[in-house]
Amino acid sequence: MNPEQILVSAYRLISLYNSTQKKPHTYSGGLVLFPAQAHMLEMIGVSEGITQSEIAEEYLLTKGAVSQVVSFLARNGLIERKPSPKGGRSEGLFLSPRGEELLGEHRMLHGEMLAEVTRLAEGLPPDSLEILSQIARVMERHIRRLNDTEKG
Repeated sequence: MNPEQILVSAYRLISLYNSTQKKPHTYSGGLVLFPAQAHMLEMIGVSEGITQSEIAEEYLLTKGAVSQVVSFLARNGLIERKPSPKGGRSEGLFLSPRGEELLGEHRMLHGEMLAEVTRLAEGLPPDSLEILSQIARVMERHIRRLNDTEKG
């Protein structure tokens, strides 16, 4: 596969991913979450105590979008707001027991893909994994730059 084919494949993947963002999933107890809501739950689970501003900055989201999703997650008892472990006036976000349960369900949805990617990655030499990582960082940098240009 040449570099141009890699980019075309990446664009297809991005397009496919974007199409999935419009399809909600029903979790146990009948709670319906859109992927963006489930993924924010995952962000909080991975970085307990993260603030809304940190989520916005790290994941290239507007503070308004983060605020809406955080409010939804809190209203549905999936997260709790507590004083930030980093101090100051900001609130840290933490999973509630129900949020941990739902995050487990969400991760099971991705389990098969993660297992397959892990299996493939384990067969690659470390140099190849580093090259894949560098390619991903280059693509991320260019997408961020494009995103900044469109905002401004």
